[in-house]
Amino acid sequence: MHPISELLCRTYSELHKNGQVSFPLRESHKHALDSVVKTVNANYFGIERFPTPRDKAVAYLCLLIKNHPLTDGNKRLALLWFDVYCQVSGLVPREPDFGYDALVVAIEQAPLKMETLFAFVNRLLFGKSP
Repeated sequence: MHPISELLCRTYSELHKNGQVSFPLRESHKHALDSVVKTVNANYFGIERFPTPRDKAVAYLCLLIKNHPLTDGNKRLALLWFDVYCQVSGLVPREPDFGYDALVVAIEQAPLKMETLFAFVNRLLFGKSP
């Protein structure tokens, strides 16, 4: 299991222990989280799918929400991990005027193709590419 997957699993378990999510982490959840992490960090023929920290931060946010790897708390974990990842990577996203809570609900409900969603969320949170 990828080290980031292990960290996400421990974080989710803490959320459950503190009563912030309703269901305990199951083995199937661990595999689903690991799949998201491996997707974000994958190389295809030597080319990274998400080459920059900005791209990875947005991919984690969107994929943890859209792939729904957990029974409960997907948006909560995605937003928490997005915040941690941005801090560790030195990224400073702009919070949308409508707030992060509305953003994660919009991501969940967006009927967009994933690549379009990634580009939209990236531009919304970080502005134009450097």
